[in-house]
Amino acid sequence: MFKTVVALSSLALCYHGNVVGADLLPALDIESLMSMDVQATSAMKRAETAFNTPASIYVLTNERIAHSGAQSVPEALKMVPGLVVRQLDNNQWAITSRGVASRFSSKMLVLIDGQNLYTPKFSAVYWETLNVPLYDIERIEVIRGQGGLLWGSNATNGVINIITKNSFDTRGIYADMATGSLTNYQTNFRYGGDIGSKASYRVYGQLRDGEPSSTALDLPPVDNIEQTSFGARFDVNINDSWSGFIQTDHTRSDYGQNYRGVIDETNLNTPLSGQFNRKDIRVMGRIENRISSQANQMLQLSWLEQTGSHIYLEEEFTSIDADYQLNFLYQDLRFDLGLIYRAIDVNFNDSPFIFSDTRLNTLHQYGGFVQAQYSIIPEQLKLIAGIRSEHNELTEWEHQPLVRMLWHPSPRHTYWASVSRSSRIPALIEYNDNYVINGTKVKSILPTETGIEFIDNYAVRTILNGNNQVDSEKSTSYELGYRYSDHKWQLDLSLYRTQSTDATVLTIEPDVHLFDSFFNHLNQGQLANALDALRSTSISLDMVSNAELNTYGGDIGVSWQVSDNFNTELGYSYNHFEYDLQANTFPAIGRNSTSKQTFFKADWRYVAGQNLFAVLRHEQSNAYNTDNYTALDVTWNWAISDYITFSLIGKNLIANTHLEFENTNETYTIPNYIDESITGKLAVDF
Repeated sequence: MFKTVVALSSLALCYHGNVVGADLLPALDIESLMSMDVQATSAMKRAETAFNTPASIYVLTNERIAHSGAQSVPEALKMVPGLVVRQLDNNQWAITSRGVASRFSSKMLVLIDGQNLYTPKFSAVYWETLNVPLYDIERIEVIRGQGGLLWGSNATNGVINIITKNSFDTRGIYADMATGSLTNYQTNFRYGGDIGSKASYRVYGQLRDGEPSSTALDLPPVDNIEQTSFGARFDVNINDSWSGFIQTDHTRSDYGQNYRGVIDETNLNTPLSGQFNRKDIRVMGRIENRISSQANQMLQLSWLEQTGSHIYLEEEFTSIDADYQLNFLYQDLRFDLGLIYRAIDVNFNDSPFIFSDTRLNTLHQYGGFVQAQYSIIPEQLKLIAGIRSEHNELTEWEHQPLVRMLWHPSPRHTYWASVSRSSRIPALIEYNDNYVINGTKVKSILPTETGIEFIDNYAVRTILNGNNQVDSEKSTSYELGYRYSDHKWQLDLSLYRTQSTDATVLTIEPDVHLFDSFFNHLNQGQLANALDALRSTSISLDMVSNAELNTYGGDIGVSWQVSDNFNTELGYSYNHFEYDLQANTFPAIGRNSTSKQTFFKADWRYVAGQNLFAVLRHEQSNAYNTDNYTALDVTWNWAISDYITFSLIGKNLIANTHLEFENTNETYTIPNYIDESITGKLAVDF
């Protein structure tokens, strides 16, 4: 397969005759190296430079993504310092910040152009089916820390907002094809053009076929993936006051997975392999209006449908979102007002693993926010304050206030601080559903053993019981930050502490009277009846929200423009995660742990038209049941001509085959070992 790409690149060389060798690769200057001079909107819902944003924000630019050779959004996010990005296998990911990641990380809100991808069933997104053409991404804005004021609940640990390009910027033809050791093929195509003088469009498609891993934990790996996507975007600028766009995307994914489940009367987890089918459809429209020189308004409507199935699970999820925002100036005050409404319908057919008590599957959320900025000392000192109030049908009203200060004493220095309160609404699996887990042995429940080995070791049916007594988790976060920038150096430091109450944990207090019938039969020598009584008995692990959770840590990043053609970035992150538990409770999500991350990035344009991009990451954590590991990603980009680029991409080099995640108590997925990979990619853009 790799030979195919080399052959294709050779053909391209022959076709174009002499190699142009021009410096066609996107270049990075010092400001964009740490993205401090890049405009970001997610933290303030206004365009601000990252340098002047009073939040821990990192902007991943299109140029950086292109240089890295990333083939998916999760791969691109591995370049964000302070973001936990761990692979479960070749198609599943665990991603979060300022906490312990799981396949369904419930406090990291993920958006595409502001469209909420969060499903309330698991309080998460399905990363394996999230497909956005990387070449059409303008930037990815990552907020590490509270984003609930502007984006709503479940953003305690952060927000990832993927912002796509205006179709005015994607006219022409783009196509690429990649193949390698873990990728049979991945090919993309996009065509864009104008519609008159005021509108433009693009259409795009993707085919992907990935290989499974080489090594698994319990079963032969089946984590292959086949994916088909297509979509379109239409933009229009009616005049200086009105503009808007409509975009849609349809992705179909077939992927393999090793997992565990209780499927028979043994009540024990059984390792299984199976194929999942998922379909994701997104449609979004936005219209923006410049009311005057001091006021703007925006209305966005979106629709999301996701369906998924395999032999034991059938899921349908639909959401409709409406988002209105008004920004205006009044003397020295900046005001931002917003209104939101979200209607959600989730149908999850009963299965041996999961079933519902109340069939609660239709939810409505509504509310709004207000934020004001006041310049206490013009150009130097700002106060920002606001509050978001939202109503949901599980925990009713949630209020999320925030206060920020920004001090900009000179063009090179920025200090910021914030205090905020955020909420995590329970997932339906915590509030409404029951999940069958590995059975509990009789001898671990009863005060004495019966002396009959079969009975003592019998696994009693055990159910994780979601219930409507679970409350929202409330978090108070304190953050401090400092930034420095000159023509060669940049520094970005942020520290945080988050104290959470009403965190969801599990409690088990089995009632021994559940076994009265069993003992009565046993005492009368009726062994068969005793076994029947045992088989009809079940115990529950109830969800309760009575824990406290403390997390603290920080991130520091330093960039250095060594020369016009060589820049580097060094970063370090530290996060500590600790529960304060009541008696007879244990964590449901994450566990007491400390995680450290060290990374180094280098972007070197050593000759015209050729570039080397490298990311070295060292992950050290006791949160994932894995060894520490160091991985190196290296990409060589060669602009063969005005229109053709060839890339050779090495991923997870020097890490050998390694595990990045083994928290099988949090998810029923069985992880696989992650392999090194080599991929070749040929891209045409004209």
